[in-house]
Amino acid sequence: MGTKETKKEVTKPELKSTIESKKQYSEYLIIAYLTYMSLYIIFNSAVEFLYKANPVYRFGNYIGLILAIGTLVPLVRKVPTDFLIKPLKVNKARILDAFTRGLIICLIFGGLMIILKYAMLKLAPDMLKRCMPFFYFDRLLPGRITSNTMLYPLTAFWQEYCMNVMGYDGMRTLLVGNHRKHKSVSVVALFFGAMHYTYGFPMIVLTIFFVLFMNYIYRRTKNLWVCMLVHIILGQLLFTLQLQKITFSL
Repeated sequence: MGTKETKKEVTKPELKSTIESKKQYSEYLIIAYLTYMSLYIIFNSAVEFLYKANPVYRFGNYIGLILAIGTLVPLVRKVPTDFLIKPLKVNKARILDAFTRGLIICLIFGGLMIILKYAMLKLAPDMLKRCMPFFYFDRLLPGRITSNTMLYPLTAFWQEYCMNVMGYDGMRTLLVGNHRKHKSVSVVALFFGAMHYTYGFPMIVLTIFFVLFMNYIYRRTKNLWVCMLVHIILGQLLFTLQLQKITFSL
C-alpha cells in the first residue's frame, strides 16, 4: 500500500512537469512560426517596393530559406533536439503505405486542379489570361528551370514543418483542455495565406484551403513526410498549370 502511494506521488508531479515542459517548448515553436511568417511578409513587401519591375515571388524562396535558418537557430538552442525531430520519425513498416496514400492523394487532387483550370477556361477565361499554355512544361526543361523550382523541395519541407509542427502542434499543445484547440489550424492557415499576398487575392484563398487540406492529411496519416511529398507534387503542378497567376478581371 505504502509503495503504491509513493509511486502515485512521484508520477503525478513528473507528468505535470512533462506537460508544462511541452507547453513551454510549444511557446517557442509558435514564436518561431509567427516570427518567420511576419518577417517573410515584411521582407517581401520591401522587395516589392524596391523591385517593382520584377515579380516578387522570384525572391520568395531565397527569403524563405534565409528566414527559416534565422528562426531555426535560436529555436534549436531553446528546444531539445528530440522534441524537434520527433514529428519526422516514421514507422518503417508503414513507409510504403504512407507514400502510397500520398501518391493517391496527388492523383485525385491533381486531377481536380486540371479540371478547375479547364472549367475556368470555359466559364471565366479572362481570369486566366496570363495562364497560357494549359501546361507550362517549359519551366522544367534544362536551361529554363529556375532556382526557385530547384529549391522548392526544401521550401516545401520547411513550410510543412512550420504549418503542422510549429504552428498547429504548438498551438494544440498550448491549448490542452481548451475546447478551441482544434481550431488552431485556422490561425495557421490565415497566416500562411497572408504570406502569399504578393500573388494576389485568389492565391491567398487557394493557399488557405491548401493549408487546411494539408493539415487534414497530417492529422490522418501522422506522417509529415507524406505532407511534404504531396506539397512538392501539387505545388509544382500548380505552377505548371500557372494557377498562381489567376486574376480577377475588372
